[in-house]
Amino acid sequence: MVVIENNSLSLSDVRHKLGNIILTGASGSGKSAIGQQIAKLLGLGFIDLDELIEKASGKKIEEIFSTDGELVFREYEAKLLSGLQNLRSHVIAVGGGALLSNDAMAMAQRIGPVVWIQSSAGEISRRLFRRISEIEKRPLFRDLVSEENHEMRREKIRERVQKMIDERGPWYSQADVVLDGSYVTPEMAAQHLKDILFSEGIIKTDRNRFSSSQKKGSL
Repeated sequence: MVVIENNSLSLSDVRHKLGNIILTGASGSGKSAIGQQIAKLLGLGFIDLDELIEKASGKKIEEIFSTDGELVFREYEAKLLSGLQNLRSHVIAVGGGALLSNDAMAMAQRIGPVVWIQSSAGEISRRLFRRISEIEKRPLFRDLVSEENHEMRREKIRERVQKMIDERGPWYSQADVVLDGSYVTPEMAAQHLKDILFSEGIIKTDRNRFSSSQKKGSL
């Protein structure tokens, strides 16, 4: 299991194990970066579901897509997510396509409150465009590496991201919390998320655990 442990609690009044937080959103929205930061703020471990898949399969994500197909990848994704149902005290970043069914969303919400990292297509395309490596490791964008016209490549990335957000938005909107991750650093976004979790009562320090009553909140 690929787990990054953060053992230094920043919340002095939290003495017992907490529940989990699930982060979802489009590819490039900042789930992993924000997830690691919020895990540090709350003294939780951090898990990237894609890393778990690579560990379990012995293959990179792009290799699974190219050799086995997306269906096999989704099967890995569902199986490993299901295996986390007894986990506690972690922030879990899942792939952008992991929760696109009622069953998958319900399973995730049994593990912990789901947070949609909502970043704009323009901001995501800017992030991906900056580094070829970011495009190469994402199977749904990898073919755009061969586009030699940089402006055309950036526009194609933006269009593809927007299409993805439009198609997946109805599923993402079922999240318990919506966090605007555009145009802010991961550290700032994590601090905003921490504030939301407390203000919405999802984290209750008097009971030293995440509340079972999940509320929607946004910035």
